[in-house]
Amino acid sequence: MKPFEQRGSAVLKRLPVNAVAAEIGVLRGMMSEYLLRNHPTLKLFMVDSWQTAENQPEHYRATGDVHANHTDPARVASHRREAEGRAKNFPGRAIIMPVLSADAAQTIEDGSLDLVFIDADHSYEGVKADLAAWVPKVKAGGWIGGHDYRNPAPEFDFSGVDRAVNEWASAWGVVVETDLNFTWFARI
Repeated sequence: MKPFEQRGSAVLKRLPVNAVAAEIGVLRGMMSEYLLRNHPTLKLFMVDSWQTAENQPEHYRATGDVHANHTDPARVASHRREAEGRAKNFPGRAIIMPVLSADAAQTIEDGSLDLVFIDADHSYEGVKADLAAWVPKVKAGGWIGGHDYRNPAPEFDFSGVDRAVNEWASAWGVVVETDLNFTWFARI
């Protein structure tokens, strides 16, 4: 099973029938496509800013995440085109949102999503901001989760993910569950 399939399978088992979800940080749309193919009634908001390094926050670039440090605009544009191409296979169910995470969240009704999966800015500041923006969008009993929790990869510093998630979970009094490929989830 490929990493995006591992993440996708962790998401799928938490989605109800006729789910509405948001994936924050889509890149090439591979997990989005996996979710939409394997959940025939899913409506998915695909959120990504598709920005080059000079437009990424310094705290995100400092994590070493390759996606925060792309300097070639053609490569970033290619990633966006791939995601858009995948979304076209699911008209009315895949909604591409090529904007910053916080801007996308402002357009989504509070309490309307069954699940939000955060896999964008992997810095402490970025994850903290994404949690603040997206937790209100999840309906009672729904899920918030993300990627790269407790990821020990030495080439990246994803410790901010752990710190932001743990602080948020403690403040909200929720239990963090882990799953395949460094995913985490908490029921709201």
